[in-house]
Amino acid sequence: MRAVEIPKGKPLACEPGPAPMLQWLKVADLAVDDAYQRDLARGNWTAIRRIASQFKWSRFSPVFVAPVEGGKYAIIDGQHRAHAAALCGFDEVPCQIVQMTQAEQAASFAAVNGLVTQVTAWNILKAALAAGEKWALDCAQVCRDADCKLMTRNGSTDAKLPGEIYAIALIRQGVASGHGDSITLALSGLRRSQFGKDSIAYTNEVLRSLLMAVCDRPWLAKQNADLAPFMDEFDIYAALDRAAEFVKVKRRAGAQGISRFDLAAADIGEGLDKAFPQRVALPKRAA
Repeated sequence: MRAVEIPKGKPLACEPGPAPMLQWLKVADLAVDDAYQRDLARGNWTAIRRIASQFKWSRFSPVFVAPVEGGKYAIIDGQHRAHAAALCGFDEVPCQIVQMTQAEQAASFAAVNGLVTQVTAWNILKAALAAGEKWALDCAQVCRDADCKLMTRNGSTDAKLPGEIYAIALIRQGVASGHGDSITLALSGLRRSQFGKDSIAYTNEVLRSLLMAVCDRPWLAKQNADLAPFMDEFDIYAALDRAAEFVKVKRRAGAQGISRFDLAAADIGEGLDKAFPQRVALPKRAA
């Protein structure tokens, strides 16, 4: 748990208007559970200051909280609002209090914030993991089995490391479609290859076409094919470039709806078919 940051110094001037008739809690008694809550990055503080600069109680919905140990209340929804109120110098905020376990808190966070654009896929994954939701655990395990890590927060390009998977939606869609083994196979081959020693190999652009090609060939997972040599021999970047150039030419000619990822996946798939021909069982001889 970390405390709500209460800025020091002169509070910002504001016109809050009439206070609502609600139950109030001290801001100092509110806590943020990092197991599922968002970190306050620069963009979050920009939003908090914007709320504070236009602060009015008529626009302030109750902070959704749950009692936790030590007489504190964990914020489920309203972290920005609570910080904005503190920034304006208010000691208390109206709250809606609901008794919940930590897993229920995380699930409520995901449910309440799932459709809000400010909450990223990484925020939702983090909360879902804390809540023990099956889809999140399965996705994390599929990556872990390949010696990769499904990330719960985004990072700068320079800070990203090989094996860190940020394409949550891509992994979730593949696992939900029953291709978990194929995803593990592809990521494992990537992880063990020389090509996979560069973090750029784990970008959504590369993974989307690669995973599409591997998932379309389930026999690769059944054969437990070693894809590491293929990753080093086949030029995936060249396949992406060829696809992008083809799409550019077709669009100039008026064609629409052509996906470079689909084209690159087909190109990669042809390479996989040559490197790992599908084994067809021979018919049994009649007795």
